[in-house]
Amino acid sequence: MSTSAAGGHGYPQSPCFVGILSARDARIVHMFESLKSKAVGYGSRDILKAVDGLKRGRIAVANELLVWVAAWADAHPAESIMEAGPGLARAVRPGGEGTPAVNDLAMVELFAKLGKSTGSGMLFLGDVLDLRHRLPQLWAKVMGCELEEWQARRVARMTHHLSLEQVGEVDRAVAWFAGTQPPGKLFDAVEATILRIDGDRARAEYEERRRQVGVWKSQTDDNGLKGVFGRLEPLAAERLYARVQELADCLSEGTADERRAEAFGMLGDVAAITRLRARRRQPERFDEELAEAVAALTPDDEPDLMIEESEVHPALRDRPAAVDVESVIFEAAVERLVERLDPRLLVPTSTVVVHISAEDLSQGEGVCRVPELGPTLKSVVGEWLGHDRVVVRPVIDLNDAPPPVDDYEIPDRHRDHAMLRCPGSVFPWSTATRNLDLDHTDPYRPNGPPGQTRVEKLIPLSRTEHRAVTHGGWRRRKPDPTTMIFRSPHGHVFLTNRTGTHDLGAGSVARALWGAVSR
Repeated sequence: MSTSAAGGHGYPQSPCFVGILSARDARIVHMFESLKSKAVGYGSRDILKAVDGLKRGRIAVANELLVWVAAWADAHPAESIMEAGPGLARAVRPGGEGTPAVNDLAMVELFAKLGKSTGSGMLFLGDVLDLRHRLPQLWAKVMGCELEEWQARRVARMTHHLSLEQVGEVDRAVAWFAGTQPPGKLFDAVEATILRIDGDRARAEYEERRRQVGVWKSQTDDNGLKGVFGRLEPLAAERLYARVQELADCLSEGTADERRAEAFGMLGDVAAITRLRARRRQPERFDEELAEAVAALTPDDEPDLMIEESEVHPALRDRPAAVDVESVIFEAAVERLVERLDPRLLVPTSTVVVHISAEDLSQGEGVCRVPELGPTLKSVVGEWLGHDRVVVRPVIDLNDAPPPVDDYEIPDRHRDHAMLRCPGSVFPWSTATRNLDLDHTDPYRPNGPPGQTRVEKLIPLSRTEHRAVTHGGWRRRKPDPTTMIFRSPHGHVFLTNRTGTHDLGAGSVARALWGAVSR
């Protein structure tokens, strides 16, 4: 009998085993052929109906698995251990404070059926026990298939270190909108609540993260390229990337990635950056003035050029090797030219938008929301701003909207007001917060009534979402300042507001609501 491995599992290739594999493969092929034929011949509405049903079924199956895992833990508690001793079963508590202990060896069989290692299985079980015993409101949403199990388990993992009382606060704070918000917004809300109730720990973790920053370079790869990698504070990373993009915008050749790579490499050449930025921001001082500065430093007739030490760039004065005359002349000329530049125009600027409630502003350690960076302690934001020249812009009173205008183009004041009122897209399930368009909920008419562009009728959308409502068959209505109702090309109605996205379907209730809502 041959003993070579089959499929990498070390099974002997006996005729019986080959027959089992062949039968299994035949069933798999038949299953996939059956799946492919399921969607043949259906129209768009039926496809959407099938997708909706399968999505709900997938959520129900995944959520039901948590029930059976919890049942297995109930069936094998720590009390089921009949004998103690070296190597025998032990009581372990995979969950946090307030969860029951279980028989660790009994869990191994469950993890094998789940297809998980012992380590990952214990983490999975800990999430389940945390949800059922520490986050009862989220657990109820999971049981009602209103929240996907992976999102609920992520919240359980984020709150595992909290006390029973603290995790209860998180449960009450986020359960009411869990399942109606995109996952990122749910996790941001959880993080903000944790910062608020456990600020001391969050501050300690922040200080620990500050010691984990660094910059590293890789070995040269087969293509002759070398990588540079850094781990920075979020704002420092955003500022660095913005500087690289600013320099890349000054370049004209190459793709966007190539220009950014060239700009990133220029960070090691201060003179090159100064020339590039000054030429971009103060072009009138270059070309002729630079030529004049070079000419002033170049002797007319001397073949052996002698340069006074005072005219040599400071970085070159102590160089032991022979000085490159042309480089010295150019560097000295640039130094003379830079002396006449306006330094205020060369200093990079950064804009940080910080959202903070009046309650958090008055507290010693409040929580801020910084777009793209997420919830952040107020003291951390203060440290970020402590290193720059800070100009505080007046707070815009969102209750004092600017007056309507007649133009299709949106003035900056109206744009700022609309974006501060709603800093993210209002499209169903959207997570877009950058490069947003402002859409007129009442389509602008060139010969329409005056005052068509008003803050109350502007909503933020991503470019693709904007195109969908303008040219893709989507329709939208805004019954009040905090609510949007969208209707898809095939009649499915979605309601979005501060609680998230609500899929109302395409039935009679959805049609009645759409018909009852004015623009």
